[in-house]
Formats: sequence, C-alpha cells, structure tokens
Amino acid sequence: MLIDIFTYSASTAHGVFGVEELIEAARRAHLDGIGITDRATSSRSREYVETARRLGYLVIVGLELETDIGRVTAYPAQVDDEYVSESWRSLGECPTAESVLDYFHQRGGIVVARDVYNRDEGMKDRVYSAKDSRGRGFDCVDTLAVYRRRIDNELSIEAQKVMGVGGCAGSGVFDDLSDIGYCATLFADQVTDQASFVAAMRGVLHWAVGLRDLGQACPMGVPPRYDEAVEERSLRSDEGSRRPRRGGDDRRDGRNRGRDDRRRDRRDDGSDDRRGGRGQGRRSGNGGRRRPQG
Repeated sequence: MLIDIFTYSASTAHGVFGVEELIEAARRAHLDGIGITDRATSSRSREYVETARRLGYLVIVGLELETDIGRVTAYPAQVDDEYVSESWRSLGECPTAESVLDYFHQRGGIVVARDVYNRDEGMKDRVYSAKDSRGRGFDCVDTLAVYRRRIDNELSIEAQKVMGVGGCAGSGVFDDLSDIGYCATLFADQVTDQASFVAAMRGVLHWAVGLRDLGQACPMGVPPRYDEAVEERSLRSDEGSRRPRRGGDDRRDGRNRGRDDRRRDRRDDGSDDRRGGRGQGRRSGNGGRRRPQG
C-alpha cells in the first residue's frame, strides 16, 4: 500500500485545502491513503475520519509538533475524545522530545522524527538520544523529502538504519494539490484504519519511496523503487531461515553467502568453466568442445 503520510489541511497555517479536496487529489495520484498531520491542532481529527469513511477512502490523522530538539509528527493509536480535545497541550508550547515520546507511547501511539538532517535545522544526532521514560526512542524516521539536499536524505537513511526502525515519507503538501504523492510510504501489509497504521509503523516493513523524479534530492542519485522495497520485504520475512542478502553481505557464520560467492566457487571447481583450461565440468579445456565418451 502507498500512503502519503504527511499532508496539511486548512486548519494549519498556510494550508488551504479541506479534507475532501485532499482525498480527491490522493485518488488522482493513485494513492491508497493519506495522512493529515496538521500543525499543533487535532480538534478536527474525528471530522476527517468520518468524512473519509463517507467517501470510502483511507485517512490517517496525526499531529505535528515542534519540540526542543526539532520537528516530530505523532500519530495516536485511536482518535478518541482525549486526542480530539487536545489534552497533549498539557506538554507545553514547545515540549521536550522525551515528553512527547512518553505521552504518545503511553497511549499506544507512535512518534516520527522529521527533517532529522536539514541544513542548519533539524535534530541531527540528537535523534539517537531522545528516549521516553522506558528507554524507547522514535518509532520511525522521515528519510525522503524533495526539499532537502541529497546528503540530508542520505544521513536520515543512515540514522534510520542505525536505530533499527523503518523509514517513511510524505509530500508535506500545503497549497499545491499536484504535490500529493511526490513522496510516499510503501507498506508491505494492509493498512485499513488508524490502529493498523500505527501497528505497521511500529515495525520495519515500510519504506520511503519517491514516485516522481526527485532530482538532486534523490539519495545516492536513485530514489527507492517499489520493486526493491518488495524484494526487501521478502528478504526480511525469510530472516528466520538465514536467507542471505544479494551480493553475499551476510557472511557472519560462513554458511550464508551471496550469488557472487557461489559463482566464484563454480569457476574454481570448473563446473561452470566454458573457456577451457582447468575445468572438469560440462566442458573441458579442449577448445571448449566436449570430450568423446569411451
């Protein structure tokens, strides 16, 4: 499933669109759902969910907050009275990242680190040290954005991998509906509502993907692709059987070797030697021809 998990409605400063307009734009972009993550307000969240249900489309709601170390987006496990009444305001105007993590984790929600590396802004390496009272850090890292430099996206991907969490992305659209779906998050599993979204984001089977040409923002010059993400899902799901990654990177126990290792072994014992020489397999060194039998 493809979901643009960062968009803003007219409830956010500089946002100009209602939920119905956002849904229609997401459908045109062939997305399976969108996340509406207004800044510092959640009072209309239930309205968004009810409108989405009426229109038969998936809408996830979240809350963007500015913390003492940088921007985060929090997603509640459920859109209940406590969330709609904005009880999170008790954390203060610019809460600590630790207090936001604590608040939402205690209520079953998740918190995403946004713009971790973004020129002179962002939380940078502080993303690693922010923990809630139980020692749990961020659940996900925003790893792809068209407005960031390539190096900033690459550093965000590195942080995500070091932390052992999933990566995610969204367009962050305010006032241009054509931007919806520029970046999105690919989920390996079905997401049907707020609860299943939060459960999926706690895992690692979701990836930031670029659905259009991102130009100089592309990490390593190539945006993540749908087929590569699906292949990674397959590799991760086979970890129990110690399936190796491509290229033979996993060699810790000497048993798991990649395709290149096996190809070299076949050349060494001659089983795949088609050029003559020492091969004793299907062809010999006699000009590449088969030796007569008998």
